[in-house]
Amino acid sequence: MAKLKMKYLEIAAPVTQSKSIFDYLQLQNVIELAQIEQTEGLVSLGTERTVANIEKYYDTAAKALKALDKYAPEKKGLTAAFKPLPEMTVSEYAAKCEEADEILGVCYDVCEGEKTISEAKAQIARNEAAIDAVTPWLPLDVSMKYQGTASTAAYIGTLPAEYSAESLKESLAAYLADEERFECEIVSSSENRSCVFVLCHRECAEQVFEALRSIGFSYPSDPTKHPPKVRYERLKKENERLKEKTENAVSEIKSLAGRRSDIEFVSDYFSVRRDKYKALGMVAAGNSMVIISGYVPANRADKLTKDLDEKFDVAWSLTDPAEDADVPVLLQNRPIAASVEPITEMYDSPGKADLDPNPIMAFFYFIFFGLMLSDAGYGLLMTIGCGIAKFKFKPQGKMKKTVDMYFWCGLATLFWGTLFGSWFGDIFEVIASQFMGIPDLGAHLNSLLGFNLFKDGIALWFQPVNDPMKLMIYSFLFGIIHLFVGLGASFVKMWKADNKVGAIFDVIPVYIFVTGFAVIGSGVLMEVSPSVQSAGKWLLIIGSALIVLTSGRSSKNIVGKFGLGLYGLYNTASGWLSDILSYSRLLALGLCTGVIASVINTLGTMPENKIIKAAMLIPVFIFGHAVNMAINLIGTYVHTNRLQYVEFFSKFYEGGGRSFTPLRNNTKYIQIKEDK
Repeated sequence: MAKLKMKYLEIAAPVTQSKSIFDYLQLQNVIELAQIEQTEGLVSLGTERTVANIEKYYDTAAKALKALDKYAPEKKGLTAAFKPLPEMTVSEYAAKCEEADEILGVCYDVCEGEKTISEAKAQIARNEAAIDAVTPWLPLDVSMKYQGTASTAAYIGTLPAEYSAESLKESLAAYLADEERFECEIVSSSENRSCVFVLCHRECAEQVFEALRSIGFSYPSDPTKHPPKVRYERLKKENERLKEKTENAVSEIKSLAGRRSDIEFVSDYFSVRRDKYKALGMVAAGNSMVIISGYVPANRADKLTKDLDEKFDVAWSLTDPAEDADVPVLLQNRPIAASVEPITEMYDSPGKADLDPNPIMAFFYFIFFGLMLSDAGYGLLMTIGCGIAKFKFKPQGKMKKTVDMYFWCGLATLFWGTLFGSWFGDIFEVIASQFMGIPDLGAHLNSLLGFNLFKDGIALWFQPVNDPMKLMIYSFLFGIIHLFVGLGASFVKMWKADNKVGAIFDVIPVYIFVTGFAVIGSGVLMEVSPSVQSAGKWLLIIGSALIVLTSGRSSKNIVGKFGLGLYGLYNTASGWLSDILSYSRLLALGLCTGVIASVINTLGTMPENKIIKAAMLIPVFIFGHAVNMAINLIGTYVHTNRLQYVEFFSKFYEGGGRSFTPLRNNTKYIQIKEDK
């Protein structure tokens, strides 16, 4: 399978049947609507205001669910994300729609409660700030706005330092004459601030005030009309009232938690209606008929048109899209290839001229993932966990593809881990040597079997920790194969596009050049026979010559051809060397997983006493391997994706396509199914 061919469908139908037709199309999830230009007698339906209103209702339901999650969270198991959505038939859905207005009222009640709580909490915070501000003034038994009597002047405010009554008098006396007398009181003081009350005769009020300003005096920002204690007690009482109001609102929201499923339904209901009215804005309508058009997968077009004829009074036209049309891309693959489709979609959807990369990418994706994680124990846990999720809970949509992907990645990891003899690191060998007195588990098992199944420890092939150079050579070999497949896809793509000259001259010389380069380069890492080295040298020479001769074919003069040819040779050599070296990450991450796993096992068996050793090994094993698996899963996922995106896709894949987005019931909490 690959990219599905698209057809362009136009439907003419009576206005009276338009709602039923849209309901049917939305249920079938098969047509992506296209905007129809207005013509004489046909106009677009103005649905913007209706869509905006429905958006408000949808947002209200979403806010209500968010409030319920906050104050009355629903208890869900770890497996809830894997379970399919509950189903509801069309007739059940239609009957439930009659309750939408009443359920929306419940949403408003929940939102009103949330608003009450938010406003009360905000006011409590403001009151607490005011309480903090007035607390230092509580010993003051007059209003903070008190200014004195007919014969006296009073100054109430703060100073930016710690003062006692004596030190304040001394500081002020330095600015005043002997006859300018005053009295002062420290209401409260701290390291950085003093609240003071200063009283003087009105005749010297100006001089005392200037003296106070000289040492940093300032009036309170929000002085009380009454003694500070009055405001303090009033704010405390108000906060108690607001807290009670908040508790009542929380209780009201919790009492509505039993309506969660109804609110979830109405959220999906408004989501479906919003999408429907957005789609209605793309059709053209006259006095008695509507015109609907869009893209339909070719393999579903016949059934769709047949059903339209049987169910409605319509006329339709099914044609191939225009050459310059913005045709959406829909992929259809077998389950293994389909499981990596989300990986490709994260990069970009295939362009018009692109091949579907998933069938050829899937094999390498799983191989590289398993090679980098490379522990059979971890792979077994992934396979069992994803297998249970896959077959018991039957996830759907993207979740199904994700579970499938990790299931196959787990099998690949189990395969490579078995070849490398890594089962939670070297735990079997550690148990055999530390607790059973068997120093060489592999040799012991071979003797029991009667033939040499295990080659290095309990590895069926070899242990990368003992022979990292061997794994490096194979990593580069796998990388070259991966890149060659990508280059082959480029050849097919150009050949199908009728660019046969480009397919031959841009691909074949590179195959020859890289093969020769790889043979000569392998001589640095391993022993290669002279005849093979000689063959590699001649392949390198022939490939280089062909690249120089063909890369500059677009130039019209011989000097330009030669210059572009040399530039093409440089790009090929440097680019491919960089790409091939990138596959050393297969070695690096594979070793990383195994080495850390072995270190964890060593740490768990450090005590000499076997009983203490066993007691220590169990928690260290569980915690250490859980952390090691989690960390290396992330690294493996990232670097496996990188090998596809940067090295593999760069050889043939352009992207730039637009994913197929059909009119559908875009629901989060229920599935709407046809009545049986």
